[in-house]
Amino acid sequence: MKKFKHVIALVAMLLMILSSCSREDSNDLTAPDNKASLSFSTLLNDLMNSSKQQAADDLPACSDDAPAYVHVVLEGEENIGSLGNPLQIPVNSTPSDEDGDGDGVAEYFTEYSDDLELSPGNYQLVYFVVYNEDNEIIWVAPTEGGELAGYVDDALPIDISLGAGVKKYVDVNVLCYDNRMVNEYGYLFFDIITNEAIEFCFFANYCTDNGRHYTANYSVDIWLGTDNTGTPLYTNLTPATGINEDGDYYAGPVCAILPSNDDEDEEYIYYELSLLDWDENYGEVTPRIVSGTLSRSDIEANFGEDDTMDYEHIQFNCIPDQEIPPGPRCLPDPTGECEQFIFIEDVDIADFSGGNPQYPVFSEDGDAVGTITFNLEVNEEGRDLLSANVQLIAGWTGTAARITLPEYLNADDVCVRNINSSNFEVVYQAGAINYPVVVRFATNICPSGL
Repeated sequence: MKKFKHVIALVAMLLMILSSCSREDSNDLTAPDNKASLSFSTLLNDLMNSSKQQAADDLPACSDDAPAYVHVVLEGEENIGSLGNPLQIPVNSTPSDEDGDGDGVAEYFTEYSDDLELSPGNYQLVYFVVYNEDNEIIWVAPTEGGELAGYVDDALPIDISLGAGVKKYVDVNVLCYDNRMVNEYGYLFFDIITNEAIEFCFFANYCTDNGRHYTANYSVDIWLGTDNTGTPLYTNLTPATGINEDGDYYAGPVCAILPSNDDEDEEYIYYELSLLDWDENYGEVTPRIVSGTLSRSDIEANFGEDDTMDYEHIQFNCIPDQEIPPGPRCLPDPTGECEQFIFIEDVDIADFSGGNPQYPVFSEDGDAVGTITFNLEVNEEGRDLLSANVQLIAGWTGTAARITLPEYLNADDVCVRNINSSNFEVVYQAGAINYPVVVRFATNICPSGL
């Protein structure tokens, strides 16, 4: 990317090497026989003439501030710190020129920390950020996968092997920090800027033009800002998709860790969901994008009790306010927390290899709360019977339903009221039905107990 070419000079202007070799040092470190003591030393080098330097103008200078402390996260036999709460270790205030060559290279050492008196074993250093005394970031250790990882000798994570009784120093290569290029260090920007982050998940449905619902396959892109010119946070996140043991296709949610925001009502996150083809399920689709912005209150509105979280339901080509099929209004309007599910679909048993056509029932939030199974028969009088059997999941009850065939202009509606069951059937009888036929079915459903 072009912007990285402009960044290298800034990065190479100052490379701090937290010098690391396994060596004995009896000054400050004491380790019990069954423990290992870990520390970091810092060697500050000027690489203006390095082979990695590229000519560039108009770049800010690196900070001359001395390091005051570091934030560290270690994983292994013991987990030390986390991205949400890293371990803070002071840095000695007086640099030294340990090799005695008089080159003026400043070497800093982290001070002894009880938290780094560790059980012997294998560890990985996965996070390392250096601050000055004003609590400002001055150096960052880049991670593998970041665009700047190639400009240090050993990007994170760094493997560390600790033996019993060992007093060990570890090298960490760090680069000067510039907040304009925060993502290029290999962290999500809020891993560095702030340690407060919140999770947010999407789930999507797709509707055909005639109203049939599917679980959607989709991709998610997220930016910091209010449109797609902001800082990219995530690109092309996709759900896990497959088919379950019942033969039903499924797609999981897409979850992302997002930064928090001080102003709960300010919109600061922009997202785009793009509908993807799914050959085995619904086939090729017309490209569609659903976009939106989020505030902190929008995100937190999906939090439930006991650390539960609802998904942000996105619908591609679905019409949440479809009108009730035309005809006599024999179906009452839903009240309270009850809602109305409307199905408009071509139904043909021939498409189901001899099985009965089955479709999901969705709540207004897009959750699958049951199924409709259509059964097509001919009775003893030779009249066609089209029955819709509704089975709702636990927690939902059907109260009324209506079925009609809009292609048959003189056909009567069939309405059933006072159902109050999670498993019910509505039967439509006609002299002759030519399949496939468009069926319009509507049912009122309520959370159980209402």
